[in-house]
Amino acid sequence: MSAVTEQPLTFKGYFRNIKEAIVSTVKGMAITIKYVYGVKPVTVEYPEVKEVLPENSRSRLYNDVENCISCMQCATACPVDCIYIAAVKRDKDAPKLKTTSGNPIRLDLTQYTIDTALCCYCGLCTTVCPTECLTHTTDYEFSQFTLDEMKYDYLAEDVRAWRTRIVK
Repeated sequence: MSAVTEQPLTFKGYFRNIKEAIVSTVKGMAITIKYVYGVKPVTVEYPEVKEVLPENSRSRLYNDVENCISCMQCATACPVDCIYIAAVKRDKDAPKLKTTSGNPIRLDLTQYTIDTALCCYCGLCTTVCPTECLTHTTDYEFSQFTLDEMKYDYLAEDVRAWRTRIVK
């Protein structure tokens, strides 16, 4: 075991320590002042000013039911089973319908509901959609007071009205 020998503090060493303490304090304060006064504030005054989200953000789901072919791949891919979809076969006498991408619509959609309270926003449902009618939007203002209000029926007129705001 080696003994540590302390050197006696000299007059010169005393003032050297004071100088080092002052220099390091000034350096630290300069960094702090640079961040306090040199960086612009990032406060967003919501709801008057809304932050623009990146295009690849995953917020509210929107299904353009006019282009949905009722393939049910979205409900199958959903890991939490929050998509409720039902469809019936179209009559043979019914006029032939096609999506905007040209896919034939062979089924009439009777129910398309997403329970966003259960949704984990993983995006699996949007990647398997062959007509790309189910998409994540950048709309993030959809809070509700109760869980039942977070079920969105995409066949309802009020939800279809989102189309003019969301679909570009």
